[in-house]
Amino acid sequence: MKAFTLLTIGFAGVLTFAQTKPLLKLQLANGLAVERKQQSVEVSAATVAGIKNKTFVVKSNQTEIPYQWLSDGKLLLQADFKPNEKKQISFTEGTPSQNEAKVYGRFVPERYDDFAWENDKIAFRMYGKSLEKVPNQNAWGMDAWSKRTNRLILDEWYKLNNYHKDNGDGLDFFHVGSSLGAGDILPFIGDKFTYLGNYQSYKITEKGPLRFTFQLEYPEVNVDGYKIAAAKKVSLDAGSQLNKVEVTYTFSGQSTLPVFAGLVHWDGKGEKTVDDTKHIAAYWPEDSKDGIVGTAVIFPGSKVKIQNTLKHLGEKAILKNNQKFTFYSGAVWSKAGLITNNESWVKYLEQFANKSINPVKVTKM
Repeated sequence: MKAFTLLTIGFAGVLTFAQTKPLLKLQLANGLAVERKQQSVEVSAATVAGIKNKTFVVKSNQTEIPYQWLSDGKLLLQADFKPNEKKQISFTEGTPSQNEAKVYGRFVPERYDDFAWENDKIAFRMYGKSLEKVPNQNAWGMDAWSKRTNRLILDEWYKLNNYHKDNGDGLDFFHVGSSLGAGDILPFIGDKFTYLGNYQSYKITEKGPLRFTFQLEYPEVNVDGYKIAAAKKVSLDAGSQLNKVEVTYTFSGQSTLPVFAGLVHWDGKGEKTVDDTKHIAAYWPEDSKDGIVGTAVIFPGSKVKIQNTLKHLGEKAILKNNQKFTFYSGAVWSKAGLITNNESWVKYLEQFANKSINPVKVTKM
């Protein structure tokens, strides 16, 4: 009887081990001597191909790690890393805890066809075709909305229609007008901005909970001997102050197209940062009753110098037809309490630039 009991227990143990054996084990290595908070990590489609149709939980020790499938088959993870930390993670069958969405965005037809998006740190918007018809209200570039809450507030603010007043969670007081705003791009023909009109259509490709990605289409226009159309892909991850922007111009009439990507400073008082080594341009304006919106653009892998021209900081590039141009752009609000001066803003940007070219290394175990 005792032998039978032991055999039964042993058999049950084998079953339990089989049921809990990891589907996949990975090592995530932070190769930098800096801390990474809410660090996004992309795992290749080939690495996770075997678990694509399974329901699973991702853990490091006993800490569950949130994840999101991406439209290209990759798996996006987000975790905190200590300096030089190597983190072992396991994938086991099971139902993950409900991951609260930390990103959101949508087309806003009730406000002149805005396209607005946000994460748990900040919010942005681009302007649609309908705004072009409103006298003295049209604007071009990227707008930044100041938040001091981790909540997703876009729908609430649009519904209340009082987002120019601080309601306790923040407000919109950043001025875009006829500029690139908090970080955008335009053709730069004859050393002047060539406005092509606002976006006409959109497509959302990643809905969260960790990354929101969409594409804006700008219809073809005839200007200065060119026929030019544009597609602009924008991604915002949870925890990030900066968007990844990928722009492709399709054109004819000339063999190349000059463009300028950057941010506006309006010749205002404040601190301008130009770093050609780390390819960072940033602006920290004077303080106001509503605080300060610091802005920045980063050009990873750039080989040209940052310019200060036409009240903008940024880089000029010469593109071929259908050549993709990539940069990061975004903003921070001093009253959010995390980054409250120019020094801390520049430090954040330097670390962001370093992390962008030194991603967390993923190794299969």
